[in-house]
Amino acid sequence: MIERMLRFVRFKKNGLNLDHVGIIYSSKQPVRNIEKRPIMTAMTKRPDDRLAAVFISDLHLHPEAPLITARFNRFIEWAAQNTKVVYILGDFFHAWAGDDSIDSWSKSIAKRLFWLSQQQVTIYFMHGNRDFLLGKAFADLAGMIILPEPAIIQLGDTRMLLVHGDRYCTNDKGHQWFRRLTRNRWFSHFFLRFPYKVRAQLVSKIRQHSQTNRSKPYSKMDVVVSDMIEHMQKYKVATLIHGHTHKPGLINHCYNEIMYSQYVLSDWDDNPVLLCYDESIGIFFNQLELIEVSRYANS
Repeated sequence: MIERMLRFVRFKKNGLNLDHVGIIYSSKQPVRNIEKRPIMTAMTKRPDDRLAAVFISDLHLHPEAPLITARFNRFIEWAAQNTKVVYILGDFFHAWAGDDSIDSWSKSIAKRLFWLSQQQVTIYFMHGNRDFLLGKAFADLAGMIILPEPAIIQLGDTRMLLVHGDRYCTNDKGHQWFRRLTRNRWFSHFFLRFPYKVRAQLVSKIRQHSQTNRSKPYSKMDVVVSDMIEHMQKYKVATLIHGHTHKPGLINHCYNEIMYSQYVLSDWDDNPVLLCYDESIGIFFNQLELIEVSRYANS
């Protein structure tokens, strides 16, 4: 059985008193309440069978991680038959030094995305802390639409706030400094003036530094709930979807008798969990069945 802890904590920050009631899921086990759906084929699928939207993030695609690339290729085939829209909420690539870094491997990724867009699937991309330099050249090559961060969407009667998620990890002062620097509108313009080799070296160092962050206590790298709630209130939403923390699941937070729903997306290191929206049943998690994943490992 997956570990489940019900906790009640009172937060107070900037005058905000918050009663936090949530279900926390262990990252070492699959997410509870995952609905496994059979993969629909072209022979059985009707237009209205497709999901309204699927949300993913934190694939951390890299040429040295062929199994993750294989899972991505499997997802592309699944998405072509099963959804109308895909939202990628950041850290799609493990590192991105600029669109002039596009090589044969990244072109193959773009080709798969573009093929998906040709199957009447709209693809939205939001920058994360690793791929903030991904620009229009790659997006056009991949058939993606770049979203601002944050973004508000409406599915059915529900307004949803979409973010990558690192903006709420405010206890990690070093990362917040990095975020403020890289999200400055002048940074990309200035940084991209450096020769590609220099940028690639800097991005490589950032990647190496990120490995050391794994030793940080999770409490330092996790979302600060009071900051998250304040941001949701600013945009007048009660539903949030984000990635970054790699702790998939749903956590409900009660404040002033309003329930705020926080959906956290998974990484793709093992068995990725998809967050899906169906017009008839709402939001649910879906475990992607990675059938014959080895067949895609060398593609």
